[in-house]
Amino acid sequence: MAPRRRRLGPDKRRAELLVAAERLLRRDGPAVRVEDIVAEARAAKGTFYTCFATWDDMLDAVRAQKLAELEKLLAPVLAAKPVRASLLVDVAVTSIDFIVALRGLHDVLFHSAFTQARPLPETTRPPARIAAILRHGQQAGVFAPCDVEPMGALIFAMMHETADRIAAGANRERSLATLKFALDRIVLAPSSASSPNRRKHP
Repeated sequence: MAPRRRRLGPDKRRAELLVAAERLLRRDGPAVRVEDIVAEARAAKGTFYTCFATWDDMLDAVRAQKLAELEKLLAPVLAAKPVRASLLVDVAVTSIDFIVALRGLHDVLFHSAFTQARPLPETTRPPARIAAILRHGQQAGVFAPCDVEPMGALIFAMMHETADRIAAGANRERSLATLKFALDRIVLAPSSASSPNRRKHP
């Protein structure tokens, strides 16, 4: 005899569907379908469409949750005073570890047809966020002058490649050490680069 479905309010049912969706998408990536999610959440298929008008609406909700989690992790790094020479590296490492932990969820939320249909606002896209961090570091005198928009795009590409390599099995410490070495030489102002507190790299 099949287990009886629990009666839950719409908010709780929606939350359970999101938990099920995240768990399955993290494990199986783009192979997941609505039927898999409702089975995981022990819900009826019609319940899914009561909570989410479309598949993309559900993905939008999952993405919003994940981005909020990342913002919570980055908040103390970005708020630290005074601005440290390690600011960009600290943001990069936090972001890379977060991306790697997403597993299959990362491709679904950020490298799929959904991404094209529901792009992030320009100001919240990673290259723009990195450009804002570069500008902040320049104003504090710890980052060298540069054109922050193209540099933000370049640095994000480096971060993304590092995350992809780690996710594919490359040594995390070696990969991050190489990224830190490159970022130090790209962004640090001369006075910060020669500081006795500057990180040493192999």
